[in-house]
Amino acid sequence: MATLSLDDMRKNASGGAYAGTKRPDIFDKKIKDKKSFRLGASKNGKEIIGIEYNKKTEQLTYYVKTDPKKNPLTAKRSEIFKDGDFGGGSGSGGGADDTKYTESLQCYYCSYVYNILKKKINGTDKPTDAQLKAAGAYAHTDVTLADCLSKGPPNWIETEVYIKTANKLFDDVKFDKTPVHFHRGSTFMKNVYAAYKDCKKKDMESENTQAPGSFSDDKWNPGDIWASTYGVTTTPLASYTDSWGELNAKVLELGGGGTKRNVKLLGISLKKVTTPNASLQEFSTEAQKAQRETYQWQSWSWGKTGKFFDSQDIYAKISGKEVQFRTFGGDTSWQGEVKGTSAAGGKIGGGNVNFYAKKIFSKDIYNGKSGRTAEKQFLTEVTANQSKLDEQLYAGYVRHNKNSSPKVLEIPKNEFMEIVKGQDSNFKNSKIICINFLDAVYTGTASSRNQFATDLFRYASSDTDQSSYFVKLY
Repeated sequence: MATLSLDDMRKNASGGAYAGTKRPDIFDKKIKDKKSFRLGASKNGKEIIGIEYNKKTEQLTYYVKTDPKKNPLTAKRSEIFKDGDFGGGSGSGGGADDTKYTESLQCYYCSYVYNILKKKINGTDKPTDAQLKAAGAYAHTDVTLADCLSKGPPNWIETEVYIKTANKLFDDVKFDKTPVHFHRGSTFMKNVYAAYKDCKKKDMESENTQAPGSFSDDKWNPGDIWASTYGVTTTPLASYTDSWGELNAKVLELGGGGTKRNVKLLGISLKKVTTPNASLQEFSTEAQKAQRETYQWQSWSWGKTGKFFDSQDIYAKISGKEVQFRTFGGDTSWQGEVKGTSAAGGKIGGGNVNFYAKKIFSKDIYNGKSGRTAEKQFLTEVTANQSKLDEQLYAGYVRHNKNSSPKVLEIPKNEFMEIVKGQDSNFKNSKIICINFLDAVYTGTASSRNQFATDLFRYASSDTDQSSYFVKLY
């Protein structure tokens, strides 16, 4: 959890009710939508109501929610909690809370289109609450319709996100029969991922493990909701878990074999539609795999500026896209994140980055530490001797600074050592793993770095050789 940083304000929100919106503009939108803010670095901070946000001075005029007189006060941007509305931790109807409502309500809209209306929604066909309730006979969600309507982000309805998404799905995907059931958090959907877990267990126990790193369920298939014409108690994948090839071939077959016709089972990844019309993209068809883009490792830099002490991260440029590498939990959770809000964006955990580093460069980022706590084990070891760690940071800085782009004049050792002593553990922990990462990457050739970049991007977008067929609506 954290307050809004200067770096945050330069970026669009990656999630929440205002995903894709510039963060300075989110202040105005929250004020207009009468959504509260929180003071401090956590969701438990004092709840306040915004009156006006000055983008030049970065000051929020507000009153405390419990103040009956509504006395106006001011707070700096850096004092405001980065809640779910800003794309951070869950706060005023943001983050994970928004997700369960938006995904569930999308099931109701899709069921309305396929099972009730049986055509696209136009201006006169927008569903009433009663019609959505009728569509609920085939919407199997872990959130009630009433909660979706009362607690979900209202601007998703106002801007017709659900309608655009349901219409595009209806346009492009034809099922083998009706009714079409839509699932979010249901027993049926859990059984789909039970097949993934069974296959993963068999893969991990084999002599030739195929899946990378932790290979989470969303990397196998990031379906936020699933559509199916099977009965709700069936388990269509349970008998196809002996290998990733067998399981994924069945998912593709039931998904229409890449034709989007005669579909029986389909994982659907959802992104907020911010354009006049939704788009649909298929992943892991045979044709798509054959035409998959390869990626080029181009350059990297210390943070955005090339200055070692400006930030704790590094940025790699891969085929024109930026990937940020840094820790997110101080002594754990080092990871890479593809920046931007395109359909191909995504994250890749440190364990999985290390999987590909060992696979391609035969180098271990965590000095041989293994398991889910590899990062923590490594950092516990290297931080035990702070003076030694400072020397390692300087040595790594000297090794790589000449290759940073933009290139910045090297800091003399005496000056570097004086500055590094004043850095906190978050900075040092992040930087030492970043340096180990660069050590691994630059032991390889340009060709191997390109293969590494390709593997990273495919993993981040759930497009590995072990990923299964799904469609993304955005």
